[in-house]
Amino acid sequence: MPFERILVAIDGSECSNRAFAKAVELALLMDAQLTALAVEGPLPAYAATIGEVDEVKREKDSFFSGLAARAKREAHAAGVELEIDIRPGHAAELISRVAGEGDYDLVVLGYRGHFLRDHLLGSTADRVAENAPCPVMIVR
Repeated sequence: MPFERILVAIDGSECSNRAFAKAVELALLMDAQLTALAVEGPLPAYAATIGEVDEVKREKDSFFSGLAARAKREAHAAGVELEIDIRPGHAAELISRVAGEGDYDLVVLGYRGHFLRDHLLGSTADRVAENAPCPVMIVR
């Protein structure tokens, strides 16, 4: 069964970059629509000043706009049109929710593999695989 709509989670990490490359490859092979989802974490809750919050927000905005621009360039170079979606939230919950709301056929994401943390809490990839309404490809 070919995939028509693919969602790939990106965060700029090495494992995310590998997952993005695989998602671009699949989108090209299957002539699928590709959307990259970047999840922004929350701003600091206990900043000393408003200036600190503003500075962190500027840094996050700069990081995510650079991440989006790089993803667009790489997809375009491969011949794939890419939509970018940047949203605040908890990664595993948001990826699963967006996959359902957007009626995606496949979610692609990277796996970091932090043994102790994953053993105790479960990884984002594990949680998405358990909760997404469609198949999930985890790229190592």
